[in-house]
Amino acid sequence: MLIRSAILASLLAVLGYTSAALANSCSNVDVIGTFDESGLREIDYGIHAVGTFRIAGEDDESKQPMFNLATIDCEKSFGSTNFECKVWEAVVLAKSGKPDQDHPNCSLDLDSSIFSMKELQKGVLTGIETSTGCFNKMLTIDRTGKRVYMSFTRTTYADDYDKIMPGACGMLPRTQVLMNCTEWPRIRSGLKGDRMPARYCDFSNSTDK
Repeated sequence: MLIRSAILASLLAVLGYTSAALANSCSNVDVIGTFDESGLREIDYGIHAVGTFRIAGEDDESKQPMFNLATIDCEKSFGSTNFECKVWEAVVLAKSGKPDQDHPNCSLDLDSSIFSMKELQKGVLTGIETSTGCFNKMLTIDRTGKRVYMSFTRTTYADDYDKIMPGACGMLPRTQVLMNCTEWPRIRSGLKGDRMPARYCDFSNSTDK
């Protein structure tokens, strides 16, 4: 049972389900300015978006998801209003303690997901990726509002994991929205000095002044 619990704990840590309350070993990671964009780019046969999934309006960095950079490419199904969306997400997995170059404590992972998206209401596409972990992912693309959201539901396996190791899955993650976390939003906002948060993200892009 101890071995099984240890394996489960390691798996959950890799998948980013552990609490970010003590996670700061990746605090010096940011996104380069190449990805100065927000919203959606639509063409005849698809939708593209890139950015960082964050909890909008949450100032406490310890409550934010592990820092990430995601790209979303959706292809329209022939003769249909449905899309297939592929999400590639580079995620840094932080540990307690400050960044340490002598003993690396900030890991990088790459996660990929595929969502079959349906237009359940006009201008809004929704798809779910089921998981054998703690949470299923739900991707929502608001084509009118130019926003991309990631929300979560508990899987049928979550209760079993909690029985093996109480609290293994923890609380349901809050809904995240794709934002621009490069240095450019901070520059455009004019934030300086003490008013400058550790990470500043918004919905601006390179076309904004």
